[in-house]
Amino acid sequence: MMMLGVMWMMTAVVVGFMLGRVSMYGQMGPVEEQEDSEEQQTGARKGFPWRGKGHHEEREHWSVGSPVSGFAEVHWVGENPVVTIEPDGDCVYAPANGKITRLFPMGNAFRLVTEFGAELYIQIGDVGDELMSRYYRPRIMQNEIVGKGKLLIEFDRRGLVMAGASCEVSVRVESCRYGGDVKETAGEQVRIGEEIFQVQGETGQEIPIRGRAFG
Repeated sequence: MMMLGVMWMMTAVVVGFMLGRVSMYGQMGPVEEQEDSEEQQTGARKGFPWRGKGHHEEREHWSVGSPVSGFAEVHWVGENPVVTIEPDGDCVYAPANGKITRLFPMGNAFRLVTEFGAELYIQIGDVGDELMSRYYRPRIMQNEIVGKGKLLIEFDRRGLVMAGASCEVSVRVESCRYGGDVKETAGEQVRIGEEIFQVQGETGQEIPIRGRAFG
């Protein structure tokens, strides 16, 4: 009889312990779910998609470098930002990886679509006098794919000055195929390759595969 009583007592203890665990689990589950729901709502109010605790997406951005070195000035043509540079050299270099989509007849202006989808218009001096074309020596061809820092155009800066013509180099962002904002970042004086524009993509945007923007 004593053994039977001990067995009944042990059975009661085990059953009581299991019932207690089940009760605790039932109380904790809704609390954790409520915390997750509150955190998700807080994340949504802050303006970023919910992806779990402590995670939010950042905006991708790309740089457009200066094609020449010299003193720079920033202004706007309509909605398009423009950086105009008074060059201290005679060469224009690619400001980013991309494709030359158009080379103008005078040889002093071209359009470049970067690998991240920004369309740039770059011009040296004036475009009105075709007689000035002898001062420009393009080192590129239309539809050529170029890497950042490649020599694009050589020009006779001294000859242009003596002829009374401008030799300023202007860089304009005409469009961004993948959307986003353009921020001008040029200082008063820039070096070749130094960032003058920052193109900011949409939140969560994929980095374009090289060549996708060239179509």
